[in-house]
Amino acid sequence: MGTLHLIAGIAWDPQIRGFLAVAVGVVVLLGTPLLLLATNVGSRLGFLVAAAAFWGWMLMMGIVWAIYGTVGMLGELPHWEITEVVYPSVEVAGLDVARDLETGELPPSEELNELEGEDLIEAREQYEPGLAGWKLLPESNPSFGEAKATVDEYMIEHPIAELEVAGPDDYTPVYSFERGGKDNLPNDPTRWDRITKKVEDILQVRHPAHYAIVQVQPVLEQAVVAGEPPPLPRPDPSAPVISVIMQRDLGDRRFPGIMLTIASGIMFGVLCQALHRRDQRVAMARGLVPTTAKA
Repeated sequence: MGTLHLIAGIAWDPQIRGFLAVAVGVVVLLGTPLLLLATNVGSRLGFLVAAAAFWGWMLMMGIVWAIYGTVGMLGELPHWEITEVVYPSVEVAGLDVARDLETGELPPSEELNELEGEDLIEAREQYEPGLAGWKLLPESNPSFGEAKATVDEYMIEHPIAELEVAGPDDYTPVYSFERGGKDNLPNDPTRWDRITKKVEDILQVRHPAHYAIVQVQPVLEQAVVAGEPPPLPRPDPSAPVISVIMQRDLGDRRFPGIMLTIASGIMFGVLCQALHRRDQRVAMARGLVPTTAKA
C-alpha cells in the first residue's frame, strides 16, 4: 500500500515528475552511449571518448548561441536605463546635451505623435534642425513603445508625490526625442548604402552613446459620463512637464554563449590531446619488436 501511495504522489506532483524526467533523461541519453563505449573499448577510453564528444557538442552549441544571440544561454538584453528625471525644464538636467533641447517651436504633441510616413519625414526636416542634435521620436516609432514602458515601470516604483504621479494613469506622454547611437540607413537606401553601413558597423568597435528623452505631463481630471466611453487623457497645461532622460544599455546577451564556447573549447582540446597521447602510446607499444633471449 505504501508503494502505491508513493507512486500516486509522484504521478500527481509536477515538481517531482520534473526532477525524475530530467534524471531519467540524463541516465538514458548520457548513460547509454557511455555504457556502449565502456563495453566495447573499456571504461577509461570510453569515458574519454564520451567526454570529448560531449564537450565538442557543447562547443558547437556555444558557437551557434554566440553568433545568433537569440537562442540558448542569453545574457541581459538591450534596454533603457533611466539616468535622471527632471522638471519643470530640461535646463536643470545633468546631461549637457539635454540642456540644449528646446520644444517651443514644435507643433502640439497630439499632432506630432500621430505623424507617419511622408508627413513624419517632412516634420523631421522642418523641426529637427532646431532641436540641437535631437531627433523626434513619435509614438508611431517602435522604439517609443519600449522607452514608454521603461518610464511606466520607473514611475510605479518611484512615484512623484508632489505632482501626484504614481503610475501611467496619472500622466500622458507629450514630446519624445532620441540622440546618438549608430547612424541609420537613409530613407531610400541603395545597395551601396547598405554595404557601406555594414562595413562601418563592423569597423566601429565601440557603440556611441544613445540617449532618449520622454516628456510626460500630469493629466486633467475629467468627469466620466455614464454610458459613454471614458474620455481620452489630456495633459494639464498648468502642470510641469516631466522629462525622463535615459541611456541605452546594450546588455550582454552573447556573453554567456561566448564564455561557454571558450570553456567548451578548452575542455574539448584537453580531452582530444589526452586521446592523442594515448594513441601515440598504443602505437609505440605495438611497434615494439620482441627480442629472442640467447641461451
